[in-house]
Amino acid sequence: MNKKTYIFSFVALALLVGIVWYGSHNEGSIIDQTASIIGDNQEELSESTVLLEEQPGDLILGNPEAKVTMIEYSSHFCGHCTNFHKDTLPLLIDKYIKTGKVKLISRYVSPPEMVISIICANEEDKFLEMVGHFFENIEKITSADDVKTMAIQIISDKENFNECYDSKRYADIAAEWVNQVVKTDMGTPTFFINSQQIVGNQPLIVFEEVIEQALELASE
Repeated sequence: MNKKTYIFSFVALALLVGIVWYGSHNEGSIIDQTASIIGDNQEELSESTVLLEEQPGDLILGNPEAKVTMIEYSSHFCGHCTNFHKDTLPLLIDKYIKTGKVKLISRYVSPPEMVISIICANEEDKFLEMVGHFFENIEKITSADDVKTMAIQIISDKENFNECYDSKRYADIAAEWVNQVVKTDMGTPTFFINSQQIVGNQPLIVFEEVIEQALELASE
């Protein structure tokens, strides 16, 4: 493979293991989905407890001491993940994250070059901006070179970013997030709100109901 390493091999792998499972389903089937709430069922969670714990390299937005934690697994090649980030996440940020009620932890199973770029951008508190930048321009990305060219556009400290990206010091984290999704046969997007799971880009009201329940439990 030449220097311009094409990332579509990763996309093919993602499709094979189901990382972009929700992106491959028609819109109607997603709308008809209801949230899969697993509550405090530790038997069901026993195989994936690590998913609910804060991990090294996690991308965190909001109050570190928030009583409710929302963990997101998303892929930039998943249409429903794109819709969540465009339509739903901004509303949740305004209502729950900016007010200190909820802490968001984001983990991405996009191609490793993209994930490394996102984590490197977090070094100057621009991970969410980088995530949105990739979602908005995903159709322009055809190779690893495209990723770096696009990423550098929103970075202030380009020298530090280049060192971070080229060193691949976050490659293990990117690989671990993919491994977690593959091992648990998880589709994207998938969310964990404290010990409750929401599968797919559900309507805003579903997220609100689960968050409110978690806040109520946390205050008892």
